[in-house]
Amino acid sequence: MPLRPNATLAELAREWLKGREPRVRQADAARLRDHVLPLLGQRRVRDISADDVVDVVRRTLAKKGMNTKSARNAYAAFADLLGDALGLGLLASDPRQLPPDLWPAEEPADQPRFSASEVLALTRDERLDLDQRLYNLLAFHSGLDSAAICQLRFADWRERLAAPPSGELEAAVELWQREGFASVHGRAPADDDWLIPRRSDATQPLTEGAAFKGFRRACVALKIKTRSPRAVQNTFATNAAAASERTPNES
Repeated sequence: MPLRPNATLAELAREWLKGREPRVRQADAARLRDHVLPLLGQRRVRDISADDVVDVVRRTLAKKGMNTKSARNAYAAFADLLGDALGLGLLASDPRQLPPDLWPAEEPADQPRFSASEVLALTRDERLDLDQRLYNLLAFHSGLDSAAICQLRFADWRERLAAPPSGELEAAVELWQREGFASVHGRAPADDDWLIPRRSDATQPLTEGAAFKGFRRACVALKIKTRSPRAVQNTFATNAAAASERTPNES
């Protein structure tokens, strides 16, 4: 990359882009053209300071319609360019040190959840088997992940929940204990029985994989979009937060 000692940033960028991989060259050229070169293109590379770099980032972030991700991508191209300038001896010191609070906090990604009507269908629709509806209730009302739900027993299920059981969950477990378990397994449950055992063998707990497959089948049967276990946890967290806000503070 033959460059004169007093090369401008525009001259450096022109030569630098020639050596970029084809898959990134066009994007890097656009980022430099749109956000960096209009501000510093005619500045000698050796004169560029950390304040100049910070100013470029701030001006980029301030542009209408700009988001943090795009601004970071623009800065990454600029930082790579400056890194090569350091390697060529065109810069005496590294100007890429940014203040820690320069970047705004990014908006959290949209968290997948189930709607209230979807939860209602998955926990009450009688097209689903009673043990599947109970599993779904535990998933949405307990705060436990599927592995923990599979390890619940009749004797201790309340104590192992992440939150006090709802009235709906209490009633569902009572119905399952009174008549549902026997309808599936041919006998009444004992205290040390798994709350939701395997259908093929009541002495064995439901596996996490089987639980997830059963939940997916329930979604498909009710024409509900299938989502990850994380979506179930997000739904519980959202509902728990809403319930907490509705509860008056005790004096």
